[in-house]
Amino acid sequence: MAVDAAGEWVPAQYPKDMDNVDLRRLVGVQPKGFKERTAGKRKRDAEEQVDDEQVAAMQEDEQQELKQPEKRQKADETTFRPVSGRTWKLPGQRASTVMKPSTSGKKSWNQRMADKAARKNLQELKGEAVAAAKAKRKAAADQRKAAKERKAANQQKSAVVQKITNTATVKKMMKDKKQRKLLRTADTN
Repeated sequence: MAVDAAGEWVPAQYPKDMDNVDLRRLVGVQPKGFKERTAGKRKRDAEEQVDDEQVAAMQEDEQQELKQPEKRQKADETTFRPVSGRTWKLPGQRASTVMKPSTSGKKSWNQRMADKAARKNLQELKGEAVAAAKAKRKAAADQRKAAKERKAANQQKSAVVQKITNTATVKKMMKDKKQRKLLRTADTN
C-alpha cells in the first residue's frame, strides 16, 4: 500500500523503466483455447483489397488502350446519336407530334358499352350491399333502443317508493339537492 507525502493512498504503479513488450501476438503465451478471430479476417480483407486494386488497374489499362483520339461525330438520323455524345438525351420532337391525341388506346363502341354495363352492374351491387349494411345497423340500433326502454320501465315498476302526502315535507325536500332527485311524480293508482 503506497502513501504519498500528503497522506493519501496511491495505487501501485509499474516502474517506468520497464520494457514495454506486447505479448498478445505470441501464440505460446496466450491462454489455452484462445483463438484470435480477427487476424484471418484482416488477412482476407487485405488480399481482397489487393485483388480489387489489380482488377481496377487492369480495367483502366484496357480503357486507355481502347480510347482513340476522339473525333467530332455527325448526328445520325437512323440511330440518334447527338454530336455532343450525350446518348441519354432523346431526339427532339415537333410540338404538333407531341400534342396529337394518341389513337392507340381507342376502344370500339361495343367494348365501351360493355365497360359501361359492367360499371353500372358494379355500382348496383355496391348500392345493394351498402343498403343491406345500413338496414342491419338500423335493426341493431332499434333493438338496443327497445331493450333500453324495457329496462327503464321494469326498473320503474320494481322501484320501492314511499308516498308523501304532506306538502311541508315536499317543500323541505325541494331545498336539498340530493333529496330533490328522489322526488318523482307518479300515478297513485
